[in-house]
Amino acid sequence: MSRALGVLPSDIDPIPNEVRKEFNLLDLNDAYVRIHCPMNLNDADLARRRLIFDEFFYIQLGRLFQMLEALGTRIEKEGLLDKYRKHELNIVSIEDWSSLTKNLLKALPYSLTPSQLNAASEIIWDLRRPVPMNRLLQGDVGCGKTVVAFLACMEVVGSGYQAAFMVPTELLAVQHYEHLISLLENLGNGQCKPSVALLTGSTPSKQSRLIRKGLADGDIALVIGTHSLISDNVEFSALRIAIIDEQQRFGVVQRGRFNSKLYSVSASSKSDTISDDSSTCKTHMAPHVLAVSATPIPRTLALALYGDMSLTQITDLPPGRMPIDVHILQGNETGFEDMYQKIRDELLTGGNVYLVYPIINESEHLPQLRAATADFDSISGKFKGYQCGLLHGRMKSEEKDEQLRNFRSGETRILLSTQVIEIGVDVPTASMMVVMNAERFGIAQLHQLRGRVGRGERKSKCIFITSTAAAVPRLKVLEKSSDGFYLANADLLLRGPGDLLGKKQSGHLPEFPIARLEVDGNILQEAHHAALKVLSNSSDLSRFPKLKAELSMRQPLCLLGD
Repeated sequence: MSRALGVLPSDIDPIPNEVRKEFNLLDLNDAYVRIHCPMNLNDADLARRRLIFDEFFYIQLGRLFQMLEALGTRIEKEGLLDKYRKHELNIVSIEDWSSLTKNLLKALPYSLTPSQLNAASEIIWDLRRPVPMNRLLQGDVGCGKTVVAFLACMEVVGSGYQAAFMVPTELLAVQHYEHLISLLENLGNGQCKPSVALLTGSTPSKQSRLIRKGLADGDIALVIGTHSLISDNVEFSALRIAIIDEQQRFGVVQRGRFNSKLYSVSASSKSDTISDDSSTCKTHMAPHVLAVSATPIPRTLALALYGDMSLTQITDLPPGRMPIDVHILQGNETGFEDMYQKIRDELLTGGNVYLVYPIINESEHLPQLRAATADFDSISGKFKGYQCGLLHGRMKSEEKDEQLRNFRSGETRILLSTQVIEIGVDVPTASMMVVMNAERFGIAQLHQLRGRVGRGERKSKCIFITSTAAAVPRLKVLEKSSDGFYLANADLLLRGPGDLLGKKQSGHLPEFPIARLEVDGNILQEAHHAALKVLSNSSDLSRFPKLKAELSMRQPLCLLGD
């Protein structure tokens, strides 16, 4: 190794000298020497910091460089860089929102929190930029992200364009559709109400054809649906914004399919406005994209995954939500008897109960796991006089809808389900949840499940049944805190980014040989700012040929999702 270091050229560093000085980085040659032959611990720390910086820097630079390359004009590129340069909150005051957006805000049966209003104002500001928005909206469970996304849709629809709202399940699509329709009904009789459609895999063929025709003709302003919305046979007249709810449930390619659904805009209107002028020449632009995260993602992890996206966070919860009591019970005879008694008490006082299972059917490969279908008869027998329901992902859409309807109405008092209910299901009458084999779920996932109760006026509780004593300390984090951002960071430290994100997301997370996201977040932030600084000075990297050559060599590592 010492011989190899001895013949290492001195001028091998592709990162410009001014960037190294600003971010206090060792020269690359020096870093290689010190990492292998440190004189002391400080030497090793400085060398490690430089190598970690490089791992983060080229990912961030690659993503941002690709975004700039995809933009056609200098104005668009400058607009994008200008947006990323500014660290202050850029917002459009409520008084300057479109009439339709303001009307919906006034018609809401509740008041938005300051954080929700700021989030909506920031998104609306971005909608008026000369470049397609690429933004991630996140917040804690129950913070009201959906209504903020609805307001963004109204801003676009009120200007004569279309909006698409894609969700991962038909249950959630129907719920969002019914929610939006009920909100629009609150608008006054003299106010314009946009046409809204629901399109899923279960939509009858004749109705589906009519909806697709309405989207292509521009007669339908807003459509809510599943991945059916990104099918090749779905065309839009003027799709201006695509909302991707529960975005971690979709792959990178699926999320990118909206980019092919271009809309026409006048060249003169590509400025800080959303209006159109039909008298000028037309060009085509990709729609704005607003991705909505189900649960909070730690900022460092969001930056690693979505370094090319702006981040909007809702930081507070609507007032009046009561805390949820958490109980952790062992999965033995004593623990189950305690659980059954708590369920009886809840039912006797008028509450409704979720029982959540890790699997649908019993498995000989996983004999320790309780299954929803296997427990259905025994639970029904233990709670005679109370109707039980069953809900899981393999059921037909009509069956799922019926089970959820019965649970909402109170006809069903106990609903045995898999984690399919984790995704945005809203049943205000549900006041208790029991999670079987809770050790099989991540902290963030359990927090998301817990958010399905406590949405009404009843005091709610959540019981975690675990079959392993070793899982108890990890589960106790949920006893101590109901802050989703804190819990997401705890999950990151305990289980790493892959477990926090799940397979679909973590499959697109870069592998870092040295860096650890859970502890090196500050270096990631610096690398992101350094990439912006470099591209601000030379958006095509022509001023930095060595850096461009290095990025070109590393490019496959930067093309996440290809």
